[in-house]
Amino acid sequence: MKDSVKKPIYIYRYTHNGRTQVIPCTVSLMSLSDLDEAVRLHKKVSLGLGPEIFVATTDEELEMLLGDKGVSVGVWHEGRLISMRAVQTDAGWVNESLVKMGLPPDPEMKTAVTDHCIVDKEYRGNNIQFLTNYEVESLVAERFSTIATTVAPMNIFSFKNILLCNFHIVGLDLQYGGYLRYTMLKRFRAEESIWTNAHLAIPIRDIKKQQQAMKEGMVGFKLKRMPTGFTVFYAPMSEKPPAGARSSRKPPKSP
Repeated sequence: MKDSVKKPIYIYRYTHNGRTQVIPCTVSLMSLSDLDEAVRLHKKVSLGLGPEIFVATTDEELEMLLGDKGVSVGVWHEGRLISMRAVQTDAGWVNESLVKMGLPPDPEMKTAVTDHCIVDKEYRGNNIQFLTNYEVESLVAERFSTIATTVAPMNIFSFKNILLCNFHIVGLDLQYGGYLRYTMLKRFRAEESIWTNAHLAIPIRDIKKQQQAMKEGMVGFKLKRMPTGFTVFYAPMSEKPPAGARSSRKPPKSP
């Protein structure tokens, strides 16, 4: 699975003096030889961010992610790492993370966990989070059936990106020592469907109503800015249509 092929991509770079320019970059699988760059970028990106937004990965964990306990993809420009997405694949580590998320451990070892995705601020706005997610999925989908992740409700940009990558919300609770996080899953070969015709629109600030929707078998699948603020859309997830779903001859449109 570990392939060092470098794939070219061409993205914008935004510098501090207002200059915007298309630059050539490469995407490739990372290894332990990239540890110094991973540590450098992680410290640069996490500087000034509190745990209510982002919990930094330790140097020891980065070493594990670059070794045989994870899969990491990097985006490079002129020999410098500008983005990194890392996924935990070690069974013990994954199950420990799942329990912290409020999920049951996976005895079949078919779940991976997104550890982090970081992007240098000069290269943001290029959908790199989106691109690296699908690059990682292409590397792990044969071995795993599900990816789990968390995101802070305050981190709207990352929250929207994760939903656009077709994750759905299954939990909302305190994690990382008392900080609110959504727990999200993506199943590669799901038998269930999300029935968007029976959706609920819930303000992002209404924590209890979102938690109640999930207790009733709904999952979150979309985030939308409304005149009153951001709203999260929830709908039933099941193999058969729920009783409250509206029928339509045309394919239903997402809200």
